[in-house]
Amino acid sequence: MSAPVLRIFSDLHYRDGQSSLQRLDAMAPLLEGADQIVLNGDTLDTQTASALPDLAEARAFFAQHTPGSIFLSGNHDPDISDQTELSLRDDRIWITHGDVLFDEIAPWSSLRPEMVRRLTGLVNAPPEGADRVRARLHRHRLACLNLPTHHDRLNRSLIYRSVRLANTLFPPHRLLAMLDAWRTTPSLARSLALAERPRSRLVVVGHTHYPGVWRDREGPVVINTGSFCRPFGGLFVEVCGENVRAVRIVRKGGEFHPGRVIAEFSVADR
Repeated sequence: MSAPVLRIFSDLHYRDGQSSLQRLDAMAPLLEGADQIVLNGDTLDTQTASALPDLAEARAFFAQHTPGSIFLSGNHDPDISDQTELSLRDDRIWITHGDVLFDEIAPWSSLRPEMVRRLTGLVNAPPEGADRVRARLHRHRLACLNLPTHHDRLNRSLIYRSVRLANTLFPPHRLLAMLDAWRTTPSLARSLALAERPRSRLVVVGHTHYPGVWRDREGPVVINTGSFCRPFGGLFVEVCGENVRAVRIVRKGGEFHPGRVIAEFSVADR
């Protein structure tokens, strides 16, 4: 009997104006052949008034296609699940959204000052018995609850999307913070895993929307699954037994399909 197939996705940002995913059934080709999926944070923005029906729709859709789907929380959906990380294959695969890597959750965000203010008040609020990662994730989730929103997430007009893009690029320190996050994510993920999840041979994150696979002789492989947003798009990670594949996501005729395999390796022989 062949091993079950698990696939990991992140940052769907379902129905957000910047996301290419406006219909969940457009994902159906990506789920074919999967026995289980993990949604690694920012599935949608649960902090807006319009989120409740979208959240119910998402839960029903994934339950129908892959029963036992696992939702991990992210900074945009801190209340979607109590689960903030997941370890698989005897702790050799570690999955978490990725905001745990950054002291300020999302240093490029316009909401950074408010998140920092909240985090300052939560410095002594880890859950009982938590290690460094769990304590940090706990504080991040509390800081992200009920954050104010500066945009209408459902507005997909060209003018509004252009305004959001301009707000991302200016003032310049936000763009610089984003570029720095893209540059440092692999090393930050590797260092945190070596210190706090030392059995990890693979770390899977999202959060920065910058997809890629980074290998290093001194630590685990790091994969960022990117997102369903422009400009970079994303990939998914497939785990079957000890074998791992990173697969590009391509859009064809309004649907998302598996594209080329960009990395393949075993977590048993590293």
